[in-house]
Parts: sequence; structure tokens; C-alpha cells
Amino acid sequence: MREEAFGSEGFAHGASELVDVLVHRTTSTFWRGQMYQDGKRVRRGSELQFSEEALAEWLDECHTRAYKPGLGTWVTAEVHIYPDRPGELNLFDEEHLERASNGEWYPGGWPSDSTACSQQLLVFPRTEDHIPLWMWDIFREEGMTPPIYNPEFKSVDWKNRRRPVTDRGTDFSVEPTVIDPALDPGVLSRIGKKLFGSRS
Repeated sequence: MREEAFGSEGFAHGASELVDVLVHRTTSTFWRGQMYQDGKRVRRGSELQFSEEALAEWLDECHTRAYKPGLGTWVTAEVHIYPDRPGELNLFDEEHLERASNGEWYPGGWPSDSTACSQQLLVFPRTEDHIPLWMWDIFREEGMTPPIYNPEFKSVDWKNRRRPVTDRGTDFSVEPTVIDPALDPGVLSRIGKKLFGSRS
């Protein structure tokens, strides 16, 4: 990545730091590129782009490797690249979004809705207790039940479907099984309490 940014044909000549911030890698909800010189931002926007091979595929692998069944993986990645020293990768379990000077969200930079959060949890599922409060707030506000990791079956349960989960996330190569709520009410009833009851 350093060569692609700061090499002889790189796009970051003259900069002392390049920062890429990605929110929700699974859904590519938001990506912001920024270039700094002596601590001041000198450029931002879509012209600061790495190739798929240099950054996107690498972040995909980082996202997957960080996953722990039931615990999830990171939500926001901040990649710092320098011309003269090793870079940094900072990972967060929350969204790091920035507003423009007029207070508005940047294009594509508004907070995730329940659909984006559900997609993240479907691919990298968490148990109820490991879904962050800010995600629960989104699900409650929109009245949506999220995908939940079921440790008993090592699966993700959502919309009356159960899919197997491996150390790399949900295995979509296997057809989901149908959950009969009458025979398997446990997870579904607990989710209802989380969504519509008080959370301790």
C-alpha cells in the first residue's frame, strides 16, 4: 500500500500521512480517504483510492481474521499509511463518522440503519450480549429483529432460518434450515425481550 500511495507513480506525493476510514466493511457503508501534510488535512475524497488488491481485499481478510464466533468483528477500520515508516491499523466496535463543516453528513457517511447492521451481523454474527447497545438502539427504533449467534447450534438464527457459522463467519454455501418457533422458542423469545423489554 505504501508503494501505491507514495511510490514514483503514487497519488499521495507531498503528503506526510494518508488515512483511510472504513465503516462496516461487510456492507461498504462508508469509506473516507484523507491526505495530511504536517498534521493538516490537505485533500480528501474519491481521488484518494487504492486498488482492490492493495486495500479492499486486505481489509476483507483482516475483517474475517478478527472474527470470533459469538463475539463479532470490528465495525470501523482506520488505516494510517506513511511514506517513511510502517503504517498503523486501528479497529473499533463502533462507527467513526465525520460531519461536514455545515453539520451535514458527508455523502454515504450517515449512520447505519437496521439493514446495514443486520447484514454485518448476518455475516459475522454475535450473541445477544455482544451486540453493542448502539446497534440495539437502531434495531429497537426500526422494530427489526437482528440476526443472532446461537452457541448451542453454532449457527446464526434470523427470520426463522438457521445457518452454520465457522471461525470465518457464516457459511453461506450451506442451505439454511427452517426454525420451528413452537419447537425452538428460546432464542426468538429472548430477542423479543431485548428489543421490546427493558435491557439490564
